[in-house]
Amino acid sequence: MTNSDDGVGLRTCCSASLFHSLSSSATIQQGTGGLLRISSSAKVCTLLPCDNSNDTLLISELRAGLESAILKLPVMRDSYRAAFKDLLKSSTLPQNVKVAISGSYPSRETAQRILESVVFFMRLYGTQLDLSGLDSVTIADDYHENLAKIDRGFQAQSPTCDAFGTDYARAVPVARDGVVKTYIVLKSELAWALDDPDHEMYSRAMHLLAHESAHAHDNEVQRRTLPDIGSPTGKGSKDEYPFSTARTCWMEYIASRLSAQWGIRTYCGELEPHLCEMLSSAKEKAEESIHGYRFHGNQKLAEGEIRNAFGKILVRSAYLVGHAHGLGKTVAEMAPQFSKLINEKAWFSPIFERYESSLREMHSTYGSWTGVEVFSPIVGTCEALLGVGGLQYIRQSNGDYAIKLGLSL
Repeated sequence: MTNSDDGVGLRTCCSASLFHSLSSSATIQQGTGGLLRISSSAKVCTLLPCDNSNDTLLISELRAGLESAILKLPVMRDSYRAAFKDLLKSSTLPQNVKVAISGSYPSRETAQRILESVVFFMRLYGTQLDLSGLDSVTIADDYHENLAKIDRGFQAQSPTCDAFGTDYARAVPVARDGVVKTYIVLKSELAWALDDPDHEMYSRAMHLLAHESAHAHDNEVQRRTLPDIGSPTGKGSKDEYPFSTARTCWMEYIASRLSAQWGIRTYCGELEPHLCEMLSSAKEKAEESIHGYRFHGNQKLAEGEIRNAFGKILVRSAYLVGHAHGLGKTVAEMAPQFSKLINEKAWFSPIFERYESSLREMHSTYGSWTGVEVFSPIVGTCEALLGVGGLQYIRQSNGDYAIKLGLSL
């Protein structure tokens, strides 16, 4: 690790620990083992090498540069400053969240400033969302590597890239001392954008971070109301797939709905052509899967292909529906071409209407759920859509399920 500020790839893991407000008299000194220590009279921040397994410390009332800049604006009257400070004090962002930033930065001051900017936005979102279950936030150049090495606390597949989204950030559920919490990983590009209001991705970065913060909010709500949500059902694949799909639909719906207030204006317009393409090609893909099955006889392969073509329509549309609902708008208003296509597909229109109604109903009781049965309407919608796609599950006398493949489109 180098201490130079010459702009040649300072590689650091900057972890904010008990930063509170470093005074102007803070000093920087070389410690043992290549560590840098930034010290003030009361607080200490240590910058650790990236290969150190204990490279994260804690945030405690990190005062971001953005916060200071806002407070110094000429338009900020004393009453506004007091209100702004009170607002941030109400944030649910915990004091013990572990934060790390790793990557190539022109200087340690730049890395610290970017870290502070991200934390500022997290504090701001925490005034509207419940971030009390947030465990860690990591900003990294090697984004996918950091996702893969997260200690989930339970057996789970590593998060995979979702080509539908931008994949600049991810909120991952983790288990800590038997409690479900959230670990957020951000690409360095997104953090850089948050640090520069003139950056072309500034607004998008705000939206993406808000969306992942909303996932943390939902994880906490589900932890409180549905404490056993993460346990396997112990049932057959028929029960597991529709339920997991229904839950994913909800999670993307509520994250999109809660983050809509920070959303970019072009969001629905960007999603619309992808959704139209998916819906337009679903029938053709199902027919190809059934036709292929008649030749290769691989039932699992055909089943997976139909799940992928039809199940994803519900999951992907949850982003758009949630965003529209969050703005108090309709799908027809926010995505007229997709709405038109839905109405043209007689096989899909009633399913989508049922789906949207179920999401609204779930939201009306959000926070007071008493059991996983709350997902049943969306599970039923998922099963209905798979049935239209030619995939049906039939219960046998012994309790197992048989799969029936055949198009009814």
